Amino acid sequence: MTIPIEQLQKLENISIIELFQLNLVSGLHYSSTNSNATTLYRFHNGTNEISTDIKWQGNTYTAVACQIEGFETGDNTVMARPTITFANTISNFSTIIELVNQITPFNDLQKAEIVRIRTMARFLDADNFANNTNPFGTPNTNMELEQHKYQINKKLVENNEICSFELVNTIDFEDLFLPRKQITKDRFPATGTFVFVWLGKKMPKNIL
Repeated sequence: MTIPIEQLQKLENISIIELFQLNLVSGLHYSSTNSNATTLYRFHNGTNEISTDIKWQGNTYTAVACQIEGFETGDNTVMARPTITFANTISNFSTIIELVNQITPFNDLQKAEIVRIRTMARFLDADNFANNTNPFGTPNTNMELEQHKYQINKKLVENNEICSFELVNTIDFEDLFLPRKQITKDRFPATGTFVFVWLGKKMPKNIL
């Protein structure tokens, strides 16, 4: 669950802060010859303690009204397909879609990358707080959890109020699941072979 930064004064120093970055694809979402094109958007669903956009590692994450759900499935045999929903009246993601569709008709941001970035409140840049002081600890821009990368798989809803997308893990391809276990040569010394235990779905024809 995403934690609004405006409530930082109520958080403990171990609270997880989620930030997001939308990366567009050259030639698909913007013209590769346009040197002034916007290629990425950084955002978070709140503001910092002083009611401005949050800063992390020197970058600004714009306050955007959004809801992100479904990162955890509770089933380790199925990859999560999260959804991200924007309040269209504020974030104006329909405008971004319109610009993208001028480059690739009906693309609707498909294959754009969403990066999930997580850190702890105590490591946030000092200028997120009053008196330029992080009350939870010492800022450390090197301290963050492992980033998770997703692609926008499809647009689910777009109207005057919201714009919603389904995300997929960048390694979650149709008809391809990760192996449950990799059996390596040091455990089973077959002659230079690697054996995978698949999760019951057929391998795509073009994987070999």
